[in-house]
Amino acid sequence: MWGLRGVSGTVSIQSVLERVRVNLRHVATFYYEEVSNIAVWWLWNIPFQFLQIFFSLLLFKYFAEAFGGSSPLYGGNFMAYIVSGLMINTYMDASLEVYYHSMAALYHGRMGVGGVHLSRRDFLHLAGISPYVFIFARVSWRYLMETLMFALYLLVGVLFFGFRLSAGVDWGLVFLIVLLSVAACSGIGLVSASMYFLAGAYRGVEPIVWFVRLFVPLVSGIYVPRELLPRELAIVGDILPQTYAVGAMRKVLLGGAVLSGVVAELGVLVLEALVLIPAGAVLLRYSLSLERKRATMF
Repeated sequence: MWGLRGVSGTVSIQSVLERVRVNLRHVATFYYEEVSNIAVWWLWNIPFQFLQIFFSLLLFKYFAEAFGGSSPLYGGNFMAYIVSGLMINTYMDASLEVYYHSMAALYHGRMGVGGVHLSRRDFLHLAGISPYVFIFARVSWRYLMETLMFALYLLVGVLFFGFRLSAGVDWGLVFLIVLLSVAACSGIGLVSASMYFLAGAYRGVEPIVWFVRLFVPLVSGIYVPRELLPRELAIVGDILPQTYAVGAMRKVLLGGAVLSGVVAELGVLVLEALVLIPAGAVLLRYSLSLERKRATMF
């Protein structure tokens, strides 16, 4: 009996490993599709992205000078304050929308074959490929692209706007902040993706991320020091993970903070990730089940 159990356990492990191998092959295929369709676009657009970042930061620079320099609330270096906030927000803003856009790529847009209209989701189903594999591939590829934007902000800030990192920056801690901020904002992104069918957001504006993006620039400290905000807006900022990610990133990049200096911000990000990711995953799964029941058409 024990021998049979051992054989069964070995077979089970082998089947799991084989499934992982097959799914990784599917992810590689989706990556190849993205490289074929998007990488050339990105390479073409890098100079334009560089110029866009440069002139947007130049606008902030002259805006500050027009009002007599930076306020002490910006820590003595207005441009460093702005650049550091925008750097981390590249990942967080992508986390808000990438899951919804992956859902749209699955279901929005159909190909007609012999009078039958099939979405990409239908083709994946016929091929025996989970939609979650496709979503994982699209999401992970997007983060690779946002890493390029993060680097461009850093490069432009250092070369043209006097952005100086604190001596001895803990890059492992920077990575941890990015990881936790992505996790927390991904929870919101998953809730947003679930609205595709729960609220019928495929018809137009998705409300969850729309409201988050409405408040983030004002209340999270990316552009405006939170000390200037009235109590009501500050409370809204206290709810958003962007507030804690931006604050922690500035402490590490500009102030040379170590783990003990940002443990409070990281704790909030962990808590929000633990709440939002399961909630978003449950809602997304339910949303996909509704699609199967309703056979939603566009």
